[in-house]
Amino acid sequence: MEEEHYFGGVEGGGTQSKMLIVSSKGDILARSYGGCTNPFVLDVKAMDGFIECAKELSKMAQEAKSQINISKLKAIGLSLSGGAQADSQARIMKAFETVDPNFAEHVYLCNDTHGSIFTASPHGGMVLIAGTGSNCVYITDNEKTYSCGGWGHMIGDEGSGYWISHKAIRTALNHEEGLEDAPHSIVELRKRIFDYFDLKNFDEVLDIFYTHFQKAHIAGFTKEVSDAAETDPLCAHLLYDAGLVLGKHVRALINRAYAETKKDFESVDIVLEGSVFKSWTRLKQGFIDGVRTEHLKAARLLRLNETSALGAAFLGARHANLKLTLPHENLVEVLDTLKW
Repeated sequence: MEEEHYFGGVEGGGTQSKMLIVSSKGDILARSYGGCTNPFVLDVKAMDGFIECAKELSKMAQEAKSQINISKLKAIGLSLSGGAQADSQARIMKAFETVDPNFAEHVYLCNDTHGSIFTASPHGGMVLIAGTGSNCVYITDNEKTYSCGGWGHMIGDEGSGYWISHKAIRTALNHEEGLEDAPHSIVELRKRIFDYFDLKNFDEVLDIFYTHFQKAHIAGFTKEVSDAAETDPLCAHLLYDAGLVLGKHVRALINRAYAETKKDFESVDIVLEGSVFKSWTRLKQGFIDGVRTEHLKAARLLRLNETSALGAAFLGARHANLKLTLPHENLVEVLDTLKW
């Protein structure tokens, strides 16, 4: 009879984090929740963000273990925002030596995209993120990683909520000043910009982007664009452009993978994350136009219906050379299937 093992998994973010403990058969036995576990965000707020990260993770683990009365995990996977670089991983591991040396028998660290992909499939795949920011990552079965985007709002985040909102304001402002004509009337967009941001004139935009800059609030204007897109052609055009550039992220990774392997893709599973995809029907045509490449024939677009901490736990077990069985197909819902 195989020995029963307990595995932990963490979905770590810049605002909140989730942890669960699962059995070898994939049964969820305990859950706990915590705050920020991104060491770089915590570094701004504390003397040592990596120590604070380890403390928060340790607290979550203690809470989850207490629910099922166990003292130690066989392995844990930490899928953390800010956990991609080898130097960051080494510093987190060193912090555990001080904070909680008995955290788990085996600890595996990766960035936040890995957990999502391996929740959906044990064989890797792709994740496309479009929330406040954007990013796209493709991971093969042997965990070779290709990435595109994720550079932040100053130089990237194309297709994200912030990018859409910024482009909407820029489009209306350029038209207003005569710098560049918008492809459609700006009347509805201008009204929504003024109402959402409580502006009396465009001069007050400076306050939004400089004096009282709040990226999440700016990104939130994307919902206004999405609502208006039902009847307003300019807002519909903005979402088409967002879909186009998000599709190009996927195309870039497929083409790069083909350049190395010389193998075409019959299909790829893409996990979609982020609130921008609530407007999928408006993004869809642009996405298809952007993703189209001779090296990919079809794509299945998925949404997770469970935390990506499950995929993190799966990776933790795999890297400890132990088996964790997950019902991957039951952990996703198919948003759309595309063929061309």
